Amino acid sequence: MGNPLEPDALLAVLNERLPLPERYWIAFSGGLDSTVLLNLLGPLGDSLRAPLSAIHIDHGLQSGSAAWAAYCVQECGRLKIPLQTLRVDAVAARGESPEAAARQARYAAIAKAIGPGAMLMTAHHQDDQAETLLLALLRGAGVEGLAAMPMVRAWNGGWHARPLLGIGRAQIRRWAIGRDLRWIEDPSNSSLTPDRNYLRHQVMPALLARWPGAAASLAQSAAHCAAAAVLLAQQAELVLESAQAGHPQRLRIDRLRELSEAQACNVIRLWLRRQQLPPLPRRRLMEALHQINHARPDADLRIAWNGMELRRFRDELWLLQGPAGVALQAPLDWDGEERWLGPGLGRVRRRLGPRGIDQRLWTAGNVQIAYRHTGLNCRPAGRAGRRSFKKLAQECGIPPWLRSITPIVLIGERPAAIANCCVCEPFAAPAGEDGWIVSWQPD
Repeated sequence: MGNPLEPDALLAVLNERLPLPERYWIAFSGGLDSTVLLNLLGPLGDSLRAPLSAIHIDHGLQSGSAAWAAYCVQECGRLKIPLQTLRVDAVAARGESPEAAARQARYAAIAKAIGPGAMLMTAHHQDDQAETLLLALLRGAGVEGLAAMPMVRAWNGGWHARPLLGIGRAQIRRWAIGRDLRWIEDPSNSSLTPDRNYLRHQVMPALLARWPGAAASLAQSAAHCAAAAVLLAQQAELVLESAQAGHPQRLRIDRLRELSEAQACNVIRLWLRRQQLPPLPRRRLMEALHQINHARPDADLRIAWNGMELRRFRDELWLLQGPAGVALQAPLDWDGEERWLGPGLGRVRRRLGPRGIDQRLWTAGNVQIAYRHTGLNCRPAGRAGRRSFKKLAQECGIPPWLRSITPIVLIGERPAAIANCCVCEPFAAPAGEDGWIVSWQPD
């Protein structure tokens, strides 16, 4: 990236390599790295293409946090940079990493404060990138995880940029000392308990002692992984478009079978990412692919993780989110207006159209919503013979996991229609007349 440790060089990075935001925001902790970034940008003043502000988050986890906030106010005042200070509750919940809790609270507060269209700038540098790559390797991450941190990414309706990502920690420290800067040393940074701190104080010094260019080499490897991740994503985009089964939460299994194992994994990961869902663990992903490729066509595929499921129906892979609804025990009176049936049960509505429920019978009877029960059957309008609910659900393409919560319209306690399926005799409107067609949208 070159050396942006001069204001003019950093200005070139902002103007030539980063998008133009409505406002630049520096995440200013008062530590060494963000103090250097603040002092690099402060003198640029009107040369910036957008206004510059700083934001400081007081996590309330250190006894001296109030003094840190006061220092940030003083430093920003000296450089004539507007500062916003926020205090957040960063206490970790049971089982949650303190570092993760603080990070989540910090970014949530910043996102709310700066709003969309802005660019948040953090002072992550080359050594941070090397540590991030090592942590990803130790977690067994794939190419995307090994890409570590990008210099700029879309975030919060704007961007998150790291303009110092190509600069090493030692170089940043020398720059600060050479200009007699003062900064805050967070005592928690010396603790070896957090994984990142252990890498920083124990592992990286040993690596650098043997390989002085280790941080730069690791950062370069992350850049190679980032480039590979882009190519894989582009390939997966093309395949995913042809694999989607007319619905964002379904994939064609025949299309997945045409792919290699690696390609199919890549497509499924992208598919889940588009839904903004947690990734499927590799073991569960491989289990799903094995069932897709080797199980009988009528086998019940069910892969569950993080409150979601992958299911199979009619050669399609379905993505289900959240717990299934529980059908009501007693029938529910319905006046025909659009109605939400309850958590996980979706909505019912009606419209006039051919082969619907006779309007006169609807008006004269007591209309209710019920669900399947033992012995439920129906003679579909215009067809001979009665059929069980299971047979009708199969004919109408209702997946097994939805059948227990598919609404049944009762008139006078007799089944008049199965939503999204058929109207039952003798409730069908006469030929040439419109009747009420009941549709159901599952959650």
